[in-house]
Amino acid sequence: MTTPVDPIRTGLLLDALTTYRAARQALLAALGPTASNRDPLTELAEHLVQALLGGALAASRVQADYDLVLDDASRVQVRCLTNPGGTWVNEHLVDRVDGVDLYALVLFESFTVVGVLVFPTRGLAAIGAALGKRHLRQDETLQFTRRNFHAIRDDPDRFRGLGVRVWLPGQTVS
Repeated sequence: MTTPVDPIRTGLLLDALTTYRAARQALLAALGPTASNRDPLTELAEHLVQALLGGALAASRVQADYDLVLDDASRVQVRCLTNPGGTWVNEHLVDRVDGVDLYALVLFESFTVVGVLVFPTRGLAAIGAALGKRHLRQDETLQFTRRNFHAIRDDPDRFRGLGVRVWLPGQTVS
């Protein structure tokens, strides 16, 4: 027995793909790598962090360890965390990588950038302690949640004192 084709749903899906394709191509054109098949939010995150911190994007757009090299030779790994508005369904593991000095996390809610946090990879234990973390390997990882973002967003100076660079829309990174 075959499943019947739903021509209305099929048409809606293909029309939505056409709309997405045009928007994706426009976003990638603004970023530069128009031939990229990578997730456009990943591309956007890397370019946004580069615009905020300076430096140069890594020569290889798909290498595993770092994505950006700053003028002082610091290497930055860039990741993004996407969630719907309101309750987060995704969390993130900030993981220290050998040879990487900074870990940038671009936060999206409902496809809107709500913040960029740049963590010093050698300072994760102090940041975790300030957030009240109790998980293992705190010197190497930070289990990042919505509550953690709100704690940093609501008291950025406290975390800047621990080396976290905080950018919220409408502000400069510091």
